[in-house]
Amino acid sequence: MQEKSSRRFWVLFVLGFFAIDLTIAVIAISMAAGDPSFRSIPGFGERSVHWDERQQKQRLLEELGWSIELDSALSTKEELRLHIFDRNGKHVEGVQLQIGLFHYTRVAEQQKILCVEKDGYYIADAKLHKPGLWNMDIDGETADGRKIWSQQTIRWEMTP
Repeated sequence: MQEKSSRRFWVLFVLGFFAIDLTIAVIAISMAAGDPSFRSIPGFGERSVHWDERQQKQRLLEELGWSIELDSALSTKEELRLHIFDRNGKHVEGVQLQIGLFHYTRVAEQQKILCVEKDGYYIADAKLHKPGLWNMDIDGETADGRKIWSQQTIRWEMTP
């Protein structure tokens, strides 16, 4: 009789450990699959393959002496305002810009935005709905057809 209850105890003890392990695995898988914070950057592999091309576009931007700057004082959570300055500090006109934007904790929620040039700014209708760090990939084409690229991290603080 005692041997039977002892056997039952140890079998249930081992099965209990299996149940705990299975529960932890199910929780981990559901978190990884369901929470947008655990996603990888969409297209990361493709971006890696074309790394040399992006670096060439970045070098062209540097050779031109241009800098792309976010005007954080005039930008809102619905609209980003960018300046492109040449090496003399003058506004560069006629550039077509497209911005790829995502929050670092929600990389799967990417925005692709075309910029409109207006009043010395390049304006993007962005949705900055969350404070924190945002990645901004800026692809552009100059007035003479040359491709430029820049990547910036911006710290966005929510304003009332």
